[in-house]
Amino acid sequence: MTENTGRSGAASRRKRLVAGPKNLLDLEAGQVPEQVVLELKRRVLDIEAGYREIAQKMGQLYMYADRQGLALLTRYLDRPMRNASDNERAMVSILDELQLDASRRTTGSN
Repeated sequence: MTENTGRSGAASRRKRLVAGPKNLLDLEAGQVPEQVVLELKRRVLDIEAGYREIAQKMGQLYMYADRQGLALLTRYLDRPMRNASDNERAMVSILDELQLDASRRTTGSN
């Protein structure tokens, strides 16, 4: 007899989240109040702006090192630069989903 620890549900949710942010709030079955969605949007916007700034600075550092002929440094910067860009894109995707959810709520309330 196996004991149900609830882990399969959490593992299933993680697998769905790994697939992408689409309908993130749908996983919560409509239980997210509008003020929470607005606060999530505000926080994600703040994080996204920070990631965007970091990605831009990483790009500037990379280009400067490249112009100076510092091939080892530019090779070393490849991964952090990609990560900064990937993180920014992830935040944009989450923000898009939050905005889509907010527009669905507005449309659904009319």
